[in-house]
Amino acid sequence: MIRGETVKFLVDYDLYDHNINGMTGIFLKQDQKTGKCLIYVPKVDEWAELLPEQLKRVKPDHVPAKNKKFIENVRLMGTPAA
Repeated sequence: MIRGETVKFLVDYDLYDHNINGMTGIFLKQDQKTGKCLIYVPKVDEWAELLPEQLKRVKPDHVPAKNKKFIENVRLMGTPAA
């Protein structure tokens, strides 16, 4: 998956009292340690972490213009240098 790609949720997943099964989200990244994908869910305006097998790539390796615009403004939080 590439940053900004649209994915569809394939499993029941409670995200702040919303079942996101069947909704779409925007892929940000996959964690190397846990293997989970960080996905933004526009309809809920929240982030979710799911495993790749819980997602379906809507159009592999394609980033829609609206996703590109959104993802360009997203920055991961870092730890400040000591």
